[in-house]
Amino acid sequence: MNKSAGPVLLLVACLFGAGCVVQSVKPWLSDESLVEDPSLLGTWHDAEGKCTAFFTGASDSDSGYDVLLVQNGRDISRFVATLHRIDDTLLLVVGPGDPGNLNGCVLLPGHLLFQSILEGNSLRLHAIDLESFGDRAARSQAPLLAGGSPNDGYALTGTTADSEAFLRAQLADPEFFDAEPLYSFRKLPAATP
Repeated sequence: MNKSAGPVLLLVACLFGAGCVVQSVKPWLSDESLVEDPSLLGTWHDAEGKCTAFFTGASDSDSGYDVLLVQNGRDISRFVATLHRIDDTLLLVVGPGDPGNLNGCVLLPGHLLFQSILEGNSLRLHAIDLESFGDRAARSQAPLLAGGSPNDGYALTGTTADSEAFLRAQLADPEFFDAEPLYSFRKLPAATP
């Protein structure tokens, strides 16, 4: 891949099967808000979305998760994820793992942000509301890649500090994230040896 293309390349179609998305070229959040929750480890299934996500401890760091996503029983993608807490909001930042294992979904590493509601054996992931995002970004003067729209998605191009400041300013509004979850996972029981 041409290194000079850098931030002008976008995630195509979907990362996590989401269709149009809001992504950030740099991670959304710094390590200061990082949290770990051992209950996230394991196998999660979304029957409606026909996908299963396997969360394991990150193999290349002391924090975070490696995620293997299987969709429709065949499509396999690998991601890395970190869990963050800002005030009372739990957030999951998902980015590409090994670029060689992304099943053709990604041209350039980008990071998605989900509001996460983790309650016992239930994990609901809410995506950012695409309809209001463009106006929010314009009002906040958030650095965006040109050409973004609710139909094509958006890409923040600033630093992690820029993305984090923008996010913190939006979290007080309950409509920043979609009301309906993009994924509604149920934790599957661990296999017995």
